[in-house]
Amino acid sequence: MAQRSNKTPPVLKKVYQLVGVQLVMAALAMAVIFQHTQQQHEIYDRLGNFHAPSIYYADNLAATLENLIFDLKLNQNSPEKINIRNPSYTIKSQLAAINEIIRQASDPETEKAFQYLQEETQALLKLLQNTDASQHFDNTQLIEALTATRFRATQLSRLHSNLSEQLRELLEQLDRKNTALLINLAVAALLAGGLLLAPLVMIIRRMVKVMEASETSERQLREAAEREKNQMTALLSAMNIGVLFEDKTGLVDFVNPAFLRIWGINADAPISGNPLRNLLEYSPSRFSWPEHASKFVLQVLDTHEISERFEIEFNDGRILTQLSFPVLSDEKGLMGRLWIYEDITLERQTAQQLLYVAEHDPLTGLYNRHRFQKQLDYMLKSAMRNNGRFALLYFDLDEFKYINDNFGHSAGDTVLLRTASEISALVRDVEMFARLGGDEFAILVSLKDGQNLSALPVRIIETIASVPFRLRGSNLRLTASVGVALYPDHAIDAEDLVAHADAAMYHAKRLGKNTWSLYSPEADQSGSMVERMSWSRRIGLALEQNLLELYFQGIYRTDGGGLSHLEVLARIHDPADRSRLIMPGLFIPFAEKTGQIIEIDHRILELSMALLARYPTLPPLAVNISGRSFDDHTLPDFIKNRLMHYRIEPKRLIIELTETEAVSDLGDAQRFIEAISQAGCRVCLDDFGSGFSTFTYLKYLNVDILKIDGLFVRDLKNNRENQLFVQAMATIAQGLHKLIIAEYVENGETLELLQKFGVDFAQGFYLDHPTSQSDMLHKLKI
Repeated sequence: MAQRSNKTPPVLKKVYQLVGVQLVMAALAMAVIFQHTQQQHEIYDRLGNFHAPSIYYADNLAATLENLIFDLKLNQNSPEKINIRNPSYTIKSQLAAINEIIRQASDPETEKAFQYLQEETQALLKLLQNTDASQHFDNTQLIEALTATRFRATQLSRLHSNLSEQLRELLEQLDRKNTALLINLAVAALLAGGLLLAPLVMIIRRMVKVMEASETSERQLREAAEREKNQMTALLSAMNIGVLFEDKTGLVDFVNPAFLRIWGINADAPISGNPLRNLLEYSPSRFSWPEHASKFVLQVLDTHEISERFEIEFNDGRILTQLSFPVLSDEKGLMGRLWIYEDITLERQTAQQLLYVAEHDPLTGLYNRHRFQKQLDYMLKSAMRNNGRFALLYFDLDEFKYINDNFGHSAGDTVLLRTASEISALVRDVEMFARLGGDEFAILVSLKDGQNLSALPVRIIETIASVPFRLRGSNLRLTASVGVALYPDHAIDAEDLVAHADAAMYHAKRLGKNTWSLYSPEADQSGSMVERMSWSRRIGLALEQNLLELYFQGIYRTDGGGLSHLEVLARIHDPADRSRLIMPGLFIPFAEKTGQIIEIDHRILELSMALLARYPTLPPLAVNISGRSFDDHTLPDFIKNRLMHYRIEPKRLIIELTETEAVSDLGDAQRFIEAISQAGCRVCLDDFGSGFSTFTYLKYLNVDILKIDGLFVRDLKNNRENQLFVQAMATIAQGLHKLIIAEYVENGETLELLQKFGVDFAQGFYLDHPTSQSDMLHKLKI
């Protein structure tokens, strides 16, 4: 059996040697410190017990003598005010204290100085005793004695101060000497033990550095992890998206507040740590399709890393989306799975509502022109593939302009609503009924072999003719004219089919109205062409004979009702009967087709600017410009030149452009608007909101004023959707720093709503009717 070795390790030997050296050096250092302490105490005793009191009493004696000298000089002419007795007692007591201290001193120079002071003081006291303050005395001799004694006291104080400084210097020398000795001992100890200490120090230093680095790294990692955890928790808590994390064993590890809110789970429910499959037991929500939901909710059925997007529908109408992601560690190991839920109910409802608004007429609820055009294109493609046939019925109300002009747009809206309701009852679900604008309607009907085509147009005519209307105490009955065009009999593309249905409708009007007509090429060439040529000639004659007349309608501020500016409205006198005014709804469409609208725009601008020049106090005028004028590159220069000619402030002229025309030709519209703006005129976008694309293109159209389409305003007080859209338009205008106008304001309730929504200006029959130039000037007292 091996014996245990008693040999001391070399490292321990060095440690023992180092400890021994350090003990010896420590003993020497203690001895030096003890000796130094003893010497310090002796010097401190001398300083504290002798010199400080001596200096104190010597200074007090000098101060007493100084005060007495001052008192003698001050009361030289009034000796009775001088008090000599009390200073005498003070001098005696101070001299006695100094004498007691001096006896302990062994310094010859100090003893000699005190002897002089004692002699001077005795002579002074003797002189003070022989002095009677009640009699006149020679104070000169007394002041000299006092001065000499004060000098001796000051000299003794100075000697004591010098001796104190010497003792302090001695103490400092002693400190330096002993400090140097201690340093030498320490250096010797270090030198003696350096060879043994160096390896230990290096090892300890390395160990300390490793420990510090490890501790620092661990602290930084811990702080970073805590910071990231807090940030992630705050972020997940603030999100509106529900987040759930399950660990790799299928237990719930984390849920954020949004998840609990979306699923209706109580925050106190014991969710964390429980199996994921039991989670839905805490939710009161019920699925619309339970069997379907049970296969997909919180289930991973695919092999993808990211699950497919799945929509969950609840029986309360809410809709959630579900996504799932695997969570992997750095070593590519599965840590768990992340589930994300988002409530898209509002987005889906908003999308459906926007889709509905984009495809439906806001007044009647029928499909609009945009949706009609899409359906027409679809039916054309389907009929081409299947060799099918369908009919397009195109109709409007006879003399509808009479209703609007005489009873107002509100009455016209009532007629349109009633018409749409009555005809909707005749149209089958497979047929499309749309309002294309104004009083124009269209129906798309699929045809089968042997189907009686005349049944539906006849029913439309009979139904409209049988509807009674009572407007302002008058009983009215309207009629309709229906035109029918067939695919592929009359046209094979959408544009021609619509044009031929329109031609057939006008042919029905020429037949006496209240009837229907099937498209006939001969009737189109003989009837429609004649009518277009007739209107072109009438418009040309009206321009040649200066039969164009301007009417004006005021636009007022909603905040105070004050007049802001006037809109210029065009009328022409019928060349065949100049007493008859032709409304713009009749001649403008033909003028745009023939290109005469450009000359009409020039003529209206010229008359408007001449009127502004003639009446400097006239409010600004707003003039409508046709979309055809975008192609007239000379029009902006024409406006600029006429403004200079008439010397008119450009801001007094407002140019109105129709939204649909501006958006349909955005490039030309941008160039035209920029040129008008450079001329200094303000630009107004008319019929804003009629095409929802304008919300996108508005940032490209640098206009100053937006005029809301009247379809949103006419029934504003009764139509919640229109209120939302008008309020949204006003908000957009305010955000873009643009003014906004609402037209077709026909009652006080509508005006109050517009003011509440932040609309700047209002226009309509409730505020003002179109008037002639003379009536307008008379009304404005110009």
